[in-house]
Amino acid sequence: TTTYTVSGYQPLQNIIVNGDFSQGNTGFTSGYAYTPPPNTAEGQYWVSTNAQSWNGGMAACGDHTTGTGNMLLVNGSTSANVSIWCQTVAVTPNTNYAFSTWLATLTASNPAQLQFSINGILIGNIFTASPTNCIWQQFYATWNSGASTTADICVVNQNTVASGNDFALDDISFSPLCQT
Repeated sequence: TTTYTVSGYQPLQNIIVNGDFSQGNTGFTSGYAYTPPPNTAEGQYWVSTNAQSWNGGMAACGDHTTGTGNMLLVNGSTSANVSIWCQTVAVTPNTNYAFSTWLATLTASNPAQLQFSINGILIGNIFTASPTNCIWQQFYATWNSGASTTADICVVNQNTVASGNDFALDDISFSPLCQT
């Protein structure tokens, strides 16, 4: 005698610029230092096809998309909540959005612990990277824009351990959700 209604949501177009890093180090900001090879300290990043060419102690993982493209390579900071990757996009008020990125460990010890931030507010649960190198995992959260017309989206790392804590990000997307 009970009626149930099920609603589904489908992501529309990705509104992130250069989310696959095919255009290199452009379209985003970071609280980390952009550092071409060699990587010598925590809190640094580089956009490339091979982490091992940046830091010989990191695994030679392929990117998530094709295995041969660019990705964001990161040597995790020892400070929590430092923005690894940020981009500001226009949003439609009162709309649900899906934020997603793919994460892979580059050094097996002390995997990254990522979280999203939108307009300065942490959203979603902390997502811990695989303890195994080169395993791509999707990190996903939803967000409702409320009255906002822009979203300042950031990925932050909550792991503050200096040893290990090296990872790659790829295929970042932020899409409005359409009810089906």
